[in-house]
Amino acid sequence: MKESYYTKQLSEEAAEFYQNCVDLLEKGKRKQAAARLNNFLEEQSDFIPALNKRAVLYIYEKDYAKAQDLLQSILNKDPDYAPALTNLGSIAKELGNTHRAKELYQQAIASDDEYGPAYNNLGVIYREEGDYNNSIKYLKKARKRGSFSYQLNSDKPFYKDPGCLFIIFLLLIFIFIAYLILN
Repeated sequence: MKESYYTKQLSEEAAEFYQNCVDLLEKGKRKQAAARLNNFLEEQSDFIPALNKRAVLYIYEKDYAKAQDLLQSILNKDPDYAPALTNLGSIAKELGNTHRAKELYQQAIASDDEYGPAYNNLGVIYREEGDYNNSIKYLKKARKRGSFSYQLNSDKPFYKDPGCLFIIFLLLIFIFIAYLILN
């Protein structure tokens, strides 16, 4: 099943709390995401997408055994959950078993042909193997389907982003220096 199937079953408050966990994870705030995710899982211990995100955190911590156990328990409940299959593939790749990783990515695609990260990861393996035709084929499919879902905060203007402010600051310094040199 797709993640959207599971999230529709949550209350509005729980769905918002879960989305906050996902946003933190996607922004790279892993400690905060882990803390919130653990709180969420205390209330919703069988929520498959949250269990999958917890497994992702184990992967980031390089605790592959815990991640594999958790992902396997997810697949026992939902054998067609593409994110869990893809994450198992990522572990296999990390452990040097690219053949198994490709099998898992293909299985994820067969389960959900709209799941972009599986295409992306398969394309990366083909690129690393030097099979550029297949790499391009899968990376194009990943791009069409979206392999990353980070959302910009529409309430915060882009020019208030710290990175943007730094660039504006550098631009002003450059203009000031150019003014001093030309005068």
